[in-house]
Amino acid sequence: MSHSKGTVRTIVRLAVLAVAVAALAAASGCSSCKEFKARITELDAQVVDLQSQLAAKDGNLGECQKLADELRANLKKCEADKDVLVQQVNEVVMVRVPEKLLFRSGSDQVRSEMKPTLEAIARSIGERPDWEVFVEGHTDDKLIKNEYLERWATNWELGAYRACAVVRYLTGELKLDPQRFAAVSYGPYRPIDVNETPDGRANNRFVQIAMHKPTR
Repeated sequence: MSHSKGTVRTIVRLAVLAVAVAALAAASGCSSCKEFKARITELDAQVVDLQSQLAAKDGNLGECQKLADELRANLKKCEADKDVLVQQVNEVVMVRVPEKLLFRSGSDQVRSEMKPTLEAIARSIGERPDWEVFVEGHTDDKLIKNEYLERWATNWELGAYRACAVVRYLTGELKLDPQRFAAVSYGPYRPIDVNETPDGRANNRFVQIAMHKPTR
């Protein structure tokens, strides 16, 4: 919403400036001068353009709110709904799924118990073919155990494998368009909690599905 407020303030400033220019032209007895008329026309065009941008942004925000509400309603029908967080941040809708729900310890294979949850998310994604989807893998900062080092040298790889596993399921099993997806690993570098306690580390291990409608 802050972006919309900023755009409104800019529109008001431009409109005031256009009025001031017109008043100055009238006061100088040169209301028909080409320079003044060109400047007023330019300011009016900027106001119209910003109004169009504001309308588009407000429309996107409304679509995001509708998507977030839809996801919350659909996820209520899944057993894991209390642990899955749906958030709207400006024009991005994010679904955060804790690692413990998606994967068994030492695995990057999606658990069968999570398939209804991913199917609910996929339905909403499938109904919005012009939206893009980023699947993010997040981890705690503990070193990878020795028995897993051949597969994941660091938490970067672990986060990437798990993000890719979710993308594979959504695009492979659930047939969503793979061109709309990107898999991203943040490893341990964007924690949402402390890493000094078991609960904090558990909170930092998750996969997040971020959806947004790009501006064309």
